[in-house]
Amino acid sequence: MMGKPPKVVIVILNWNGFEETIECVDSISRIEYSNYKILIVDNGSDSNEIDNIVLQFPFVKIIKSKENLGFSGGNNLGIEYAIKLNADFILLLNNDTIVEPNFLGILVHHSTQNINVGILVPKINYYINQNRIWYAGGYISKFRGSGFTIGQDESGEKYSNNKYVTFATGCCLLIKMEVIKKIGLMDPQYFLYLEDVDYCLRNNLKGYKILYIGKSKIYHKVSISSNKQNNLASLYYVTRNRFYFAKKFYPNFYYIPFLYITIIFFIKILYWFISGENEKIKIAKKAISDYIFNKMGKSEDL
Repeated sequence: MMGKPPKVVIVILNWNGFEETIECVDSISRIEYSNYKILIVDNGSDSNEIDNIVLQFPFVKIIKSKENLGFSGGNNLGIEYAIKLNADFILLLNNDTIVEPNFLGILVHHSTQNINVGILVPKINYYINQNRIWYAGGYISKFRGSGFTIGQDESGEKYSNNKYVTFATGCCLLIKMEVIKKIGLMDPQYFLYLEDVDYCLRNNLKGYKILYIGKSKIYHKVSISSNKQNNLASLYYVTRNRFYFAKKFYPNFYYIPFLYITIIFFIKILYWFISGENEKIKIAKKAISDYIFNKMGKSEDL
């Protein structure tokens, strides 16, 4: 007789995205895996709409933060709660995703078959165009100071074979509890962007592998929240955090990614100057200045 499957706590971060969160939870409620708990962390949303989720899905647990703690801080609240529930795995999942019914069962199965694997990640296709890939593996570049995806915008049928990777996107991460107990929580200094790169590298440095599973599939509404302000915030945090990441993990090699990133953004600033995109120039300068003066975490000026 087969025993009970491992317990998975699914952590979903919500910030003013009630409708997307509802659709995400609805898709999870139809998965084939049986032993899971959904935990929604409301990251300081402007309204109390998130409370309505319990009316539709009474099995969902909600934790509320009074302020926006960012991707790292919000997920840390969920991870800490999952630890108290004695979960075997924690699944970090973006609220702007829809999942296939078998995605979690496939991930857990491969995790239990590979004791040296600490993190697993599915294939992620676009939600709008489900025949196109958004993520099919990734790698961390020491030279460029960040993580980069594989297969983006290629055919959705490609990359069906499993493979070890060095970077798994925070859009969907299945993490073994033993890994979390060894490497700890996400670094809140990032606030937003590159915290997943940081976490993957810490996993790798502890001797664990990351496994991409091509048969497990979810869909990402990549552009669901894109607007001008969000794009500027993205530019700020990615710029600032790449310097921070490179200095944190490659102190003896730091001048190489520092020079590379600086040259890239100098070229971009020249382009923005010619095209009259002065807001981007201002944001990039602020990002670099804030890094130099160690102004990490959430920027109150965005």
